[in-house]
Amino acid sequence: MGKNQKPNKFWEMKASADEKSADLFIYGAIISGYKWRDEDVTITEFRQALEDLPKTVKTLNMYVNSPGGSVFTTNAMINQLDRIKNRITINAYVDGIAASAASYLIMKADNIYMYENTFLMIHKPMITLWSANAVDCREQADWLDKIESKTCIPAYKDKGTDLLTDEKIAELLNGEDNWLDAEEAAELFNITILEEEKDAVACVDIELLNQYQNVPKHLFNAVQESVISAEEMALRQKIADDAKYSQEYTKTILGGI
Repeated sequence: MGKNQKPNKFWEMKASADEKSADLFIYGAIISGYKWRDEDVTITEFRQALEDLPKTVKTLNMYVNSPGGSVFTTNAMINQLDRIKNRITINAYVDGIAASAASYLIMKADNIYMYENTFLMIHKPMITLWSANAVDCREQADWLDKIESKTCIPAYKDKGTDLLTDEKIAELLNGEDNWLDAEEAAELFNITILEEEKDAVACVDIELLNQYQNVPKHLFNAVQESVISAEEMALRQKIADDAKYSQEYTKTILGGI
């Protein structure tokens, strides 16, 4: 990494040339918003980037290829995106996978789009504890239950179809990693399937996928076999690489996210 690079920026935001729309790329793990050293990027900077968008921007296109990550950071992002929805239409595009926290982050968009070869993964919110005693574990379990009931479930219901019953939500939050392809996701959520495939799925980190259960075999195949256009994927791959670097750095301090 260069001396002046910001290694843990898992997102990138830029306005279009005519300043009528903006693109937000969320690639790689959604990492903690804490600032461990001067060059680290915090969630406060994400908020500032939203506030700094030109007032002429009326559409925010959010491109997601993320295995999820910090529940704290995701909740902060959701709140910040909520604050701009009264003046900006948010479109979410799943470029590869939207797993774990990323799966309910995209539910805050006005419109959600999935390519035919992309995936949604839903499971119960999780958190990693270090040197935790029984009291700590009970407190965190209670907090995770609140996140599920107050944030995750309302977000899923807000974009749910008639098939997303309370029973179905309970099934998706049953403690397992539940993977949905675009067709399955569109049955349960108001998602538009784009009739094309996206090479961006190849940016998914296999090491991160290995941390999850029930990963579809053909997703691994897609990651390993996809041919990426260097011109199209350069920026997005850089974001994913920076996020991975940051995740490794965080592990050296806390043992991981």
